[in-house]
Amino acid sequence: MVGDIKKILFATDLSNNCRYAFAYATSLSSKYCGGITLLHVMEPLPDSVDAMITGFIGKEKWETLHKQHENDARMTLIGKKNNQTMIHEAMDTFSKDERITDCDYTVDKILVKDGHVVDTIIHTALEENCDLIIIGSHKGFFSSGISLGQVAKGVLKQSKIPVMVIPPVE
Repeated sequence: MVGDIKKILFATDLSNNCRYAFAYATSLSSKYCGGITLLHVMEPLPDSVDAMITGFIGKEKWETLHKQHENDARMTLIGKKNNQTMIHEAMDTFSKDERITDCDYTVDKILVKDGHVVDTIIHTALEENCDLIIIGSHKGFFSSGISLGQVAKGVLKQSKIPVMVIPPVE
């Protein structure tokens, strides 16, 4: 049915504004008794930069650093999942009158993927049969005279499902 939001893809760059945007994902998920898939995409460096770094620190050290970044991203996302109580309390306070169901949100999956950010977000949304994509934006994206960010613009342009872009908190 149009308007039912059972599966939300929340794409995050792990910035502070994404924590703010995550509140929207949890609120919608709660209202529609749906689930959230958390996604962080690690975009590969250009080959020339990758080769230069590998030359400086060695292939083994570079691969170790890459794995550490992936683990750090995963732990940050898992931390969001473990802080559900705090988020629920904030949601209850913030939108007590808006609640239309007694459902809690669930985090169905936590994904950390390598790839081009826009393509990976679009592909993951289709792969997971999501009904909505939520992404947070940065300050410059909504300032006068500055266009919407490249990731948000790319996702809006390519997506076949609704996309919600959350502006930064003041």
